[in-house]
Amino acid sequence: MKFSMSKRFLLFLAVPAFFLFMPGCSQTEFQEMSDTEILELLSQVVAGEEALEEAGQQYFLGLSNENKNIIVPSALHERLSNNEPVMVLDIRRAEDFARGHIEGAVNIWWFDVGHHLDELPRDRSLLVTCYSGQAAGQVVGVLRMMGFEAVSLAGGMNGGWLSAGLPVVTE
Repeated sequence: MKFSMSKRFLLFLAVPAFFLFMPGCSQTEFQEMSDTEILELLSQVVAGEEALEEAGQQYFLGLSNENKNIIVPSALHERLSNNEPVMVLDIRRAEDFARGHIEGAVNIWWFDVGHHLDELPRDRSLLVTCYSGQAAGQVVGVLRMMGFEAVSLAGGMNGGWLSAGLPVVTE
């Protein structure tokens, strides 16, 4: 019997969730879930899946041939030179950031961005850079799905900003 991706996803989430309701090793009884409780749990899983799907659809609808998710180094340099209200988020390791970064950039290691969402502005553009642009592109995709106005620096610091000979500051 074949399952659709949606059903496999539900089973993937529902089976582990069921075991959360089983007691620890020190107990010999387990708490049974009623049909109503199981349906409520599954409806929450489905609602979460639908919300994620909607966010993904909105993200892709926001893309265009102009590729507004990426900014070239010269355009970023111009925006910064014109003192436009932007935040440069550098998601490289702290030691690499310290060796040279775009002036005014804020450093948050990309694995930690989720712990610092409350520090990111929603009233101006986030210009995200990393080493090559790949990790920044992933972060930008998620940030845009969360409602942030975010773009990735084409080529990142290594293949973009530094290759263009643009200035950096050190700590």
